[in-house]
Amino acid sequence: MKNKSIIRTVSHRCLGTVLVALAILAVIALNLVLTYFGGVGLWLADMTPEGLYTVSDDMKKYTSFINELDNDERKIKITFCSDPDILVASENTRVPYFLALGLQNIYDRVEVETVNVEYNPTAVSQYKATSLSTIEGGDIIVSYGDRYRVVNARSFWLNDGGGNLYSFNGEYKLTSIIMSVVAKNRPVAYFVTNHGETYYDAQNPSREGNAEAEAIYNLLTERGLTTKTLDLSAVSDVPDDCVLLVINNPRTDFLYDESQLDTLGYVSETEKLDRYLVSNQGAIMISKDYKLDLPTFEGFLYEWGFDIADAVVIDEENSLSSDGEYSTKIIGEYDTDENGYGMAIYESFATLATAPVMAFSDTAYLTSSYGPSESVGEPGTKIADRNYAPFFFSSDKAYAKAYENGALGGLVHDASVIGKMDLSAVTTRLEIDQRTAEYKYSYVFCTPSADAFSNEILGNSSYANFDVMSALVENISRIDEYASIDLGGTSFNSSSTGGKPLINSTMSSLPTYEYSDITGQDEIILNAFTETTKGIFTAFIAVSPVVVLIIGIAVRIKRKYM
Repeated sequence: MKNKSIIRTVSHRCLGTVLVALAILAVIALNLVLTYFGGVGLWLADMTPEGLYTVSDDMKKYTSFINELDNDERKIKITFCSDPDILVASENTRVPYFLALGLQNIYDRVEVETVNVEYNPTAVSQYKATSLSTIEGGDIIVSYGDRYRVVNARSFWLNDGGGNLYSFNGEYKLTSIIMSVVAKNRPVAYFVTNHGETYYDAQNPSREGNAEAEAIYNLLTERGLTTKTLDLSAVSDVPDDCVLLVINNPRTDFLYDESQLDTLGYVSETEKLDRYLVSNQGAIMISKDYKLDLPTFEGFLYEWGFDIADAVVIDEENSLSSDGEYSTKIIGEYDTDENGYGMAIYESFATLATAPVMAFSDTAYLTSSYGPSESVGEPGTKIADRNYAPFFFSSDKAYAKAYENGALGGLVHDASVIGKMDLSAVTTRLEIDQRTAEYKYSYVFCTPSADAFSNEILGNSSYANFDVMSALVENISRIDEYASIDLGGTSFNSSSTGGKPLINSTMSSLPTYEYSDITGQDEIILNAFTETTKGIFTAFIAVSPVVVLIIGIAVRIKRKYM
C-alpha cells in the first residue's frame, strides 16, 4: 500500500509538472501566434474610438469593384517603402499601413508589400519617372500592371496648418488612387508652360519648381486626372486627350505675331486656346496677376468675358490679415442666388450656418466684358452663346485702390458704387448641336490673383479653396467614372469634409520615445492607443500569468489532498 501511495504521489507530481509545462508552452505558443498574425495583419483589433484601423463599410462599398476587375493575374500592389517596424513606429505611416493590410484581408486581388528603399533603392526603380527621381521611406506606391501612383504618407492626413494631425483622410485618398490606377479611361489635365507659369511636371518629379504647385497637382490627381505639361508654341493644337488646361500665374505674354497672320498655317497661342474651347468642349482654369501687363493674354480673356481691373480689392471687415487699412487677404462671399452658377457647385457649403472660408489674397476684381446682360452671341455663329457668371464676391463694404507704378494709388471706388465686386468668375460657352440637338459646354474660370492656386491658399486645409476648386474641376472637366466617390474626403462629392476625426489633436496622450527615421530627422512617436485601450491590453497581458498561477494552485492542492 505504501508503494502505491508513493507511486500515486509521484504520478501526481509528474502530472502537475506536465500541466505547468503545458500551460507555459500554451502561453508561449499563443503569444507567438498572436504576434505572427498581428504582424501580417490577419488579426487586427482596432480599439481606437475613431476606428482608425478598421476598413469602413463605405470604403468596402467603393472598393467592391476590385472583385469585378478583368480576370487576369494582375494584382493591385500597395508598396510601403520602409520596413514594417519603421512603419508601425510612426503615426504618419502606421494607420495607412494597417488600412492597406485590412484591404488585403478583404480582397485577394490586393497585395501589400514593404521595401526598405534606403538599403535597396533599386527595388522601386521601375516606379521612378526619371533616373533623377527619388522615392523616400515615407512614400507609398499603388500599382496595377504598368500603371502606378507614388504618394507620400503625409498626404493621407489633414492638419491644422501648424503641422498637427487632426483628421485621417486615408480611406478617401487610397480609394481614389486605386480607382485611378485601374481606370480604363485616363483623362489628362495639362499645365501650360513657357510663359513663366507655376506648374507641376509629373514626368520630372525631382524638379525644384514642382513644390510650388504641389497643392494644385494633388487636387487634379485626386480628381482622377493624369497631369502633363504643354508648350503651346510647340504644338499645332491642344492634344485631344486634354480635358482641362491650367494656366497658373503667367509672367510673360502669349505669342502673337501680327506679321504672320497672313501666313498660311500660322496660329497664335491664344487662337489655339480659342479653337480648343470651341471645338473640343474644353475647360481652362486661369489665375492671372492683375499687376502684370500682358496685352495679348488679356485680350483673350476679354473676348471670353473677363475684364480685369488694375486695382486691388481691400475688405477690412472680411480680412484674414492684420495689415491695417490695406487688408488684401480677404474672405470671399458665396453667390447664394439659387439660379447662379456658383450655387450649382458649392451649395452644400454656402447653405451652412457658418460657411467655410474661401480665401483670396492680393486680388483685383472682375467685370463682365459683355456688358450688363453678361451674355453675348458668339461672333460668326448663331448656335453658340457665351455667358459670364460671378463665382465669388467681395463684401458690400469693400473698396478698390488703383495699382500704379508698383504701388497702391488712390481710391477707385467702393462697393456702394457698383455693388459687390467679383473676385472670380466662370464663362460658359453653350452650343446646341444642330444634328442631335444636344447641348455642348466649354468653360473658362478666371481669378485675378497670382496666389489663387498657391500652396499657401489652395493647400491650407483651414480654407474651403481646395474643396471649391475640386468641385469646379469635376464640373467643368470630363472626369473619369472612378473619380466621383462619396467617402469621407475633402471634396464636394463627399458627405464628410474631414475623413475620420481624431478625438484628440494627436493620436495619443503622451509621447513614448524618440525615433530617428531613415531621413535622419528625429521625431517624437506617439502611442496609437487611448488610456482605455491601454487598460484593456494590460488586463489581457495579465491573464496569462494568472492562468499559470491558478493551475499551479490546483496542482498543489491535488498533491496535498488527493
